[in-house]
Amino acid sequence: MMLDRNLLYSNASDFFSKQGNNVMKLTPQAAIDVCMKSVELKYLVSRIEGGIWHNPGFEMRLDCIWDRDKTLDGKSQLASEEAIKFIEEELADHTAFIVSLQKIE
Repeated sequence: MMLDRNLLYSNASDFFSKQGNNVMKLTPQAAIDVCMKSVELKYLVSRIEGGIWHNPGFEMRLDCIWDRDKTLDGKSQLASEEAIKFIEEELADHTAFIVSLQKIE
């Protein structure tokens, strides 16, 4: 299935099946679910970018970017927890998120 860049996705499984890494706009709950599932699938959360969904259209917010602390390299569970905490803190002002994952070798 093809990724629709003008759609806000609410299902974390779409992220993995449609290869949404770095580009798919997700609801806050879907972004949290992707972070949780990433540990099981051997990915490391490396960046979260938040913004506002305009249906269609994503307004990227430069004041809503989380980058993994390099001390969390190789610690996928901790990186996932920190990313989730960031998303939860930003929920009041941001309605969509882009998740970037890195495969753990």
